[in-house]
Order: sequence, then C-alpha cells, then structure tokens
Amino acid sequence: MKTLIYIIILIFASCENNPNSTEDCNGVEFGLSIEDNCGICDDDPTNDCEQDCLGIWGGTTIYDECGECGGDGKLDCQNNCIYPNENGNYTASGVDCMGICGGSAIIDECFVCNGPGAVYECGCNGIEEGKCDCDGNIMGCDNICGSGLSNDCNGECSGEAVFDECGVCDGNGPEENEDCDGNCIAGFDECGICGGDNSSCNSNNFDPCNMQTNEIYILDGAVYYYVNFEIKGFQFNIEGATTSGASGGDSVESGFTVSAAGTTVLGFSFTGSSIPAGCGILTLLDLNGTPTGLSNIIFDDGSDDTSNEVNYHQP
Repeated sequence: MKTLIYIIILIFASCENNPNSTEDCNGVEFGLSIEDNCGICDDDPTNDCEQDCLGIWGGTTIYDECGECGGDGKLDCQNNCIYPNENGNYTASGVDCMGICGGSAIIDECFVCNGPGAVYECGCNGIEEGKCDCDGNIMGCDNICGSGLSNDCNGECSGEAVFDECGVCDGNGPEENEDCDGNCIAGFDECGICGGDNSSCNSNNFDPCNMQTNEIYILDGAVYYYVNFEIKGFQFNIEGATTSGASGGDSVESGFTVSAAGTTVLGFSFTGSSIPAGCGILTLLDLNGTPTGLSNIIFDDGSDDTSNEVNYHQP
C-alpha cells in the first residue's frame, strides 16, 4: 500500500511540473510506468536498476570478499584475504581451490579447479590446430600423418622441383655472369662481352687507336671507332654484306640499344647515356658475307653541331 501511495505521489509531482503530460513512459494515459536509470520503463519500482561498485547503472561489477571492487579476493578460514594463483586456483590452507573454507573442490591433473581431468583427445587438450596428432605432426601430402612428405613447387607430392635463386620453379637460375634481371655482374671485357676474356675481339690485333680521329672501321664483324666527342647515337650502312644482330662492345657497356638488320645498324640510348670520346669497339655484328665497307655514317653528339663528321677508315 505504501508503495502504491509513493508511485501516485511521484506521478502527481510529475504532472505538477509538467501539467501538459498525461501519459506515462509507455504512452498509457495516466499510466503508472516510470523509466528507471537504465532506460527500462515499467510500473514495478522493485526491479529498478542500481549502480554497481564502479558507479555504472545496471553494471554487474561487485565488491569481492575483501572489499575490492571487481576484485577476486576471498576470505580464508581465518578471515584473511587470499587470491588465486596463475591458474585461477586458491591454495591457502583450509580452503578448497574455489576459495571456500572447508570446501571439497579439488584441482585435477590439468590444473583446473573441479575440472573433469584429462578427458580430451590429447589428455588435457585437443589436437593443436594445423596438426594431425597429439605429437604435433602435420599431415603429409600422401595423407599420412607425420610422413614428412610435402609437395614440390610444381605441386607434385614428394617431387624434386625447387625454386631457383630467381624464384622460378624448376628453373636453371640466371645466365652465367648475369643476375636474375639479365644484368651483367662479372664486368664487360674490352670487347663488350660480359665476363669475357678479351679474346673475341683481339684475334686480328687491330688497334683502333691507331686510326685517324673520327673514323670507324669494320673487321671480322667488329666495328671499331676513334672519335673526339661523346657519342649519343649512331647509324650506318654495311656495304657488301648483311647483318642479323649485334652484341657487346662499348655500346652495350654504355647502356645503348643496338638494332642491326639487313644492311642498317642503329644505336641509341633510352636513358640519355653516351659513349665516351676515345677509341674501342663500338659493337659486334653477326654478318652474312664479308663487308667491303661502311657508308651513310651518322654520329650524334647530342648538340646541334653538324661538324662531327665520321669517315670510314681506309687501311
């Protein structure tokens, strides 16, 4: 009866403060429901939410037996505070593992208080994820646990294919004297051959530095040059023979791209590099036939000056 009177007084006071409101929190005209601090609207004041020990309305944190908010302390048989060990068990004298004075709960062989014991597939635990037995073995590619067999890089069970140093399955690795990107790592010889021993261009004992300045010459497929300016690009035609490709020489060492097909040879750099002034082997041509000379010779030094005339050497 007192509770009902209290509710009526609250409603009356609310209506006095807000004479325009005639509905309770559930929308009932002159209803008795009131919304508590947890947002629950009903007409039962006995179930209104309360603050926990942290001051949170409707919270569940409570004081432990030692008076600590949210703690896990308990009182032993002498009313002294005790706390669980790293396994969550109480071990003080006179209490069981749940911290109850005179209790009967015991710790099983898996260190679990009042636990079921070693009843799992591997005793105290299940099989570890990714393993196929309690010893930690993994399933082999032959579907036999612990066989140790695995697929090679081609997906063949117990196959022998492996990745080479360039990351290619069953590959042969980089070419001799080159890295995986085809770059020379052994250095170019004076013939422009990566890792060469200079033998590919010295069989005729021709020394281009004995030519006149700004001359080129072809002998046994080697195109020699002697110029007094930096070479940014070049072009010439072969007389009396054709070519199917070019390699080596100072062109390759300087990063040039050399196109050689039919009777035309063209060299240039995509990166703007140049061949230093001096003498040496410009490039090595794969020839069909014996050339009688070079013509239509154009050498570019990168400037607008057209005075860099290069002639064919007449031995």
